[in-house]
Amino acid sequence: MDLFSVAPKLQLVIPACLRKDFLAYAHDNPLSGHLGRLKTLLRLVDICYWSTLRSDIWKYCKECQVCQQHKPSISKLAGHMQSTPLSVNEAQDPGSKLNEHLLVVVDYCSKWVELFPLRVAKAPQIARILIEEIFTRWGTPMYLVSDRGTKFTSQLLSLVCKQWSVIQKLTTAAHPQTNLTERVNRTLKTMISSYVQDHHRHWDRWLAEFRFAINTAWQESTGFTPAEVTLGRKLKGPLERAIHRPPDPDSPVYPVLERQKEQIRTVQRNVERAQAKQRRYYDLRRRYAHYQIGDLVWVRTHPLSHASDGFMAKLAVKWKGPARIVKCLGPVNCSVAFIDDPDRVDTFHVQNLKPFYGTTKGADKNCANKRGTSSSKTKTIL
Repeated sequence: MDLFSVAPKLQLVIPACLRKDFLAYAHDNPLSGHLGRLKTLLRLVDICYWSTLRSDIWKYCKECQVCQQHKPSISKLAGHMQSTPLSVNEAQDPGSKLNEHLLVVVDYCSKWVELFPLRVAKAPQIARILIEEIFTRWGTPMYLVSDRGTKFTSQLLSLVCKQWSVIQKLTTAAHPQTNLTERVNRTLKTMISSYVQDHHRHWDRWLAEFRFAINTAWQESTGFTPAEVTLGRKLKGPLERAIHRPPDPDSPVYPVLERQKEQIRTVQRNVERAQAKQRRYYDLRRRYAHYQIGDLVWVRTHPLSHASDGFMAKLAVKWKGPARIVKCLGPVNCSVAFIDDPDRVDTFHVQNLKPFYGTTKGADKNCANKRGTSSSKTKTIL
């Protein structure tokens, strides 16, 4: 898909003395969120022009010191990519005396994002937001996908989903990749850290601007901005509104509903192509993990440090077990039962498992003290 093969239209030509200001708006402004060079380019290319626009943006984004300081490197990790759910929500925990949590809700089809800072992130607060801000404003989604935190597995949230005819789905333990909000969370963390500087208590100051930046940024997987797919039109920022570009007299006028239906069909085709492309690249860095029922495995732990107890996660054991494979749920998920607690059965992604070698006698001596560290580590795994 050629992003720039558009019909001729009138555009504002920017003189050299103002170009840096336009670049700063399209990249540095909280309404733009220090996003990548392609999203920065697509934010400007529709409203203005100069001959070196693309190369100037490439150079500007490459030399942006804020991006160099705050954007994470992409890590590589067994298991090939599977299909992703349609609608997702997730809670995060930037620190503040006022708001200590951030509820992130993402629509899988359009990639539209809603952000809700919270002082307390428990089931009642999340249920209230889902009803008042999501279900009654946007309608009920088919699926609601989240991690396995107690706030999402509570009876209250299950009851709300049942009452609103929403199918609740949970990600596998310690493997949040099936949750679309994990990618949004990474983008948000970069945005927040890029603007708060040393004032970490004010992490939630720019959330409205960041939401606007994400919802007006072009998405490679859909081929549109989230606003175009959700609302049927582009959202204008202050620069777009100030330019007052005259309308194109040759532009065809379509009913909003018909145009949105065509966009949805295009989005579905684009997402299928993007998923196939992502699967190919993802699988190049992965290996197949072949487990059978009855195999013994170690399970990766995800401990958290507890300063009051003198417990440091970096020094804790990295694997717990042995556990026995009791069921294979497709190519990448397995249900396991721990030898020392056969009644406990959990589901894990294969990247959190590795083969166990040797006899089971004494193999779990580092984790055998059920009254001590075992219970705390169980919570972190789940």
